[in-house]
Amino acid sequence: MTNAIRRTVDFVQRYIDRYRNLGYKAKKKIRFIIGRIFLYYVLIELAYLFLLPFIYILTTSMMSYQDYLDPTVEWIPTAFEWKNFKDAWIGLNYPRAFLNSLVTSLGSALLQAVSCAIIGYALGRFRFKGKTLLFVLVILVLLIPPQTTILSTYGVWATFSMTNTYFPILVPALFGLGLRGALFALIYMYFFQRVPDAMDDAARIDGAGPFRVFIQIMLPLVKSAISIVFIFSFVWHWNDNYEAPTYMYNQEMLTLQPKLEKIQQYYSEALGYSGEASDFEKAMTEPMLFAGCLLTLLPVLIVYIAGQNKLASGIERLGVIE
Repeated sequence: MTNAIRRTVDFVQRYIDRYRNLGYKAKKKIRFIIGRIFLYYVLIELAYLFLLPFIYILTTSMMSYQDYLDPTVEWIPTAFEWKNFKDAWIGLNYPRAFLNSLVTSLGSALLQAVSCAIIGYALGRFRFKGKTLLFVLVILVLLIPPQTTILSTYGVWATFSMTNTYFPILVPALFGLGLRGALFALIYMYFFQRVPDAMDDAARIDGAGPFRVFIQIMLPLVKSAISIVFIFSFVWHWNDNYEAPTYMYNQEMLTLQPKLEKIQQYYSEALGYSGEASDFEKAMTEPMLFAGCLLTLLPVLIVYIAGQNKLASGIERLGVIE
């Protein structure tokens, strides 16, 4: 053991001496290679942590319940059970639930991207009386949890007979509210404040009014903020499992998230089980549940992947302006 340690120390010492005798360019190249190796190691580790849940959902969704209950089958199923996706499609009533999720998510994202931009532009570029008070109110809207106001807002929509419609989700987004609306307004405010004053001053000298400056000058300069708000709003509304099912509780109006919660109950009843399902009965429908998770997750992944390039180009454009 002592000889092995001594040989290891001698080996390391020889390479240290060789490194000391190298020139500046050779040392710089070695440091660059070592830095790259460490960087890729960290990136691979992080990618593994983020991809592991998705890989687990993907592989489990293709298993039969026999493979799922078999402890010897961990990642690769013995046979691909594509029926899980068919059952999940039927159990979710996927076309209708997908349409409901798409209308509420895409509509809210588009409306918040515009309305919150107007709010952020006013707070970030103008000076007027009461601006501090409005800013405090925006902060309060951000801090107050929606659970404290859900009963009153539900009463308002019920009074106007607008429950089980898209209006309780889309109308607040139209006025800069909705999920995280105050946060999006603050994001826009931050980006508008970073744009040099010379940009809108030059436009005003040329005769442009506030709306023209906002549309033609400011919005193109904050494309990164628009991408951030749109992607975040879409994802948060798509994953919403509180407000949407509260206002849209009819089976034909439910979005994918609440439908996903009830998919096991749906198939337990279809298989003839009554009452609370046992662990074995739940395990039989577990792979189908993961297939439903994958069907629900895919649109969000597509939106994120499609918006990444616009997000990066917007940040790069902002850096050039500054």
